[in-house]
Amino acid sequence: MAALPEEIIKQKIIDQLTWDDSVNANDVQVEVQESTVQLKGTVPNYTAKLAAERDALNVPGVMNLESFLKVEFPPRITLPDDAEISRNIKSMLTLNTRVNAINIDVTTSDGIVTLSGTADSYWEKYEAEDVANTALGVVEVINKIVAKPVKSVIDKEIEADIKKAYERSSLIDESKIEVYVKNGVAHLTGVAENALIKNEAFNKALYTTGVVDVIDEITIA
Repeated sequence: MAALPEEIIKQKIIDQLTWDDSVNANDVQVEVQESTVQLKGTVPNYTAKLAAERDALNVPGVMNLESFLKVEFPPRITLPDDAEISRNIKSMLTLNTRVNAINIDVTTSDGIVTLSGTADSYWEKYEAEDVANTALGVVEVINKIVAKPVKSVIDKEIEADIKKAYERSSLIDESKIEVYVKNGVAHLTGVAENALIKNEAFNKALYTTGVVDVIDEITIA
């Protein structure tokens, strides 16, 4: 009997998780139903959780992901308390030359980190999140940073810049994605063939000068 599409997708995800050395796949369970993937089990750190979710989304045929993965640090590791986690992340942000961390605040409760304050650009918001993700003791990051670009750009120029970036991309079919910008907020709609293309479209908007937020409503089909 031929394998069901769900079984094929499941095996590809398992193979991907096993291949990825940054993910300890031994304690990760994969379930697939109608192109929706559920990840369950435990991972040894927060970056492994993010990597597992990314790996699953990048497998062809996956349209939705529900992650129930929990971070369980190895018992041999001495974890910092919440106050120390916050101090460590603030120090890491200060040392990061890509982020102006002067107006970014960090608070931690039970390993859950909240980033707040303002950043000079929208992409710096996510750069700060990437930094926080790697700190020891973190089990989740909530990003409430607000982008307040130093340079003001009119909406039409932002919109045109995003569309030109799509045209330069070897992955994106710009005829399938619509871009509308209002008050610096980029609204993305349309269809992408897979998560990789959807992420590419988001990232092109993310790094465009003048963008203060991105509302990504692109669907995968």
